[in-house]
Amino acid sequence: MDYDDQRRRLLRDLSKTWVLQRLRWIELSAIPGWIGSRVATASRYQHSLAVGRLSLLVSGGDADEQLLLTAAVTLHDVGVGPFPHLSDQIMREILGFTHEGAVRFAFENSPLRDSMVLENYGLSLDEVASIVEGRHKLSRFLYGFPDLDNADNIYRFIISIPGRPLGDPSYNPSEIARSMHIDHGVSIPDDLKRRWMGDFRKAYSYLWNDRLNMIGWTMLGRALRLLREELTPRFFRLTNKSAYRLIKMKIPELANGLEERKFRIILDQKYAELRGEARRLMDPRNIYEFEERLCKDSGLEDWMVGLTVDQPTLGERPDHWRIYLVCYGGDERPKRLLMDILSESTPFSSSG
Repeated sequence: MDYDDQRRRLLRDLSKTWVLQRLRWIELSAIPGWIGSRVATASRYQHSLAVGRLSLLVSGGDADEQLLLTAAVTLHDVGVGPFPHLSDQIMREILGFTHEGAVRFAFENSPLRDSMVLENYGLSLDEVASIVEGRHKLSRFLYGFPDLDNADNIYRFIISIPGRPLGDPSYNPSEIARSMHIDHGVSIPDDLKRRWMGDFRKAYSYLWNDRLNMIGWTMLGRALRLLREELTPRFFRLTNKSAYRLIKMKIPELANGLEERKFRIILDQKYAELRGEARRLMDPRNIYEFEERLCKDSGLEDWMVGLTVDQPTLGERPDHWRIYLVCYGGDERPKRLLMDILSESTPFSSSG
């Protein structure tokens, strides 16, 4: 039997499942370009199949392991909710796990018998899920720096931004895949690692400094927090546009403000260390409380203010916390209040 042909047939059959077809309408970028920013136009469907094809280049292992690897890496994104990564915190609160742990959830909520595809190849959904969750010896092919997932992710992000503002990638994902071996692990040449890391930094710096992207991230995150009590598990099987229609129906002022570009970033600051009361901003579960406080003390409606607090990891030191405060119309009152909360913290550098 031609085992490579079997894996290609598995890829073809998986590509027709509902869990993967849904990803045609989930963009690679967490905040899609139709929100307003110039980001990747590729879909998670294109990305998932490309990662699956990369697995065909990984050497070693027996036929069962090769087939299992192809299935798992192809399905690694089927658990994402709308606006991937952005919806992970709400998913954790409602479902008890983030998208990496949602593979079984995705299959169980498919309107089709998608699991039969795996069964036809003698594969276990539980074992596939364990790889995506990071609990299997094959998980290293999805949890590396780089790995099969981010080898394609970074490459595809760069090549699918309209106008190619980041130029061409300095590596090809196949180079990374060919340096992987199921039995002997991952042995990526230093030069290839440096090239991938350079593109990784370039892509994420672009995202973090794209103001429309960060306005979209901040205010859609705020919308999900405002709707927290109304969201059901079904929400996490919606596409980006169907989820956005729900937000627009429930919070029309926020959606209209995004579409009309009425929101402004009024604070974009990096901190080497958060101190005092600001330390509570390090826990994403507390962001809603701070947003409510800023709205109340500023006399603004709850949909008008959003906060993003994150710790970008670009493989550089020192790490830093980056805080964005977004307000409708650019009203500065919430900024003054937040700066009082941050007064004991140590600024890293100012970005705005």
